[in-house]
Amino acid sequence: MTHRVILGVVLALAGYGVWAADQMPVPAASAQVPPPKVVVPTADEALLKERVLARWQALIDRNFDAIYQFETPAYRAIYTPSQLRSQNGGQIEWRMVTVKQIDYDDPDVARIQLEVAYRYADPGKEEQAFDMKQTVREIWLRKDGQWWHQQN
Repeated sequence: MTHRVILGVVLALAGYGVWAADQMPVPAASAQVPPPKVVVPTADEALLKERVLARWQALIDRNFDAIYQFETPAYRAIYTPSQLRSQNGGQIEWRMVTVKQIDYDDPDVARIQLEVAYRYADPGKEEQAFDMKQTVREIWLRKDGQWWHQQN
């Protein structure tokens, strides 16, 4: 008799387990689904890349008036060209830039990944300068059809 009771309990529990498993939602293999990739027309991306490279050429040339013109209208409403100049000290001499990747949060917000080459020297120790490369990430915003560099 005890064997029948134990067998009945085991079968009841086993049946309950199957029932519970059948009722429980099974999570997908990956619960994190990446957001869909934003695609922009090739011509729009070409204009953005052209502006990014033009701004970096102005940095290489140390043309702060030109650099200032790439900043967002909101930035230019608050800061002057001389304030921008003071933010870019003389310790770094930009040499070269390459656009590595452009991703879009939406059609009007782009994240740019660049590889930049530069020379770094402590003030007064220019003879001890170091040539380096680094990955730089920038955000660019499109407003009224024009791309603008977003200051960090």
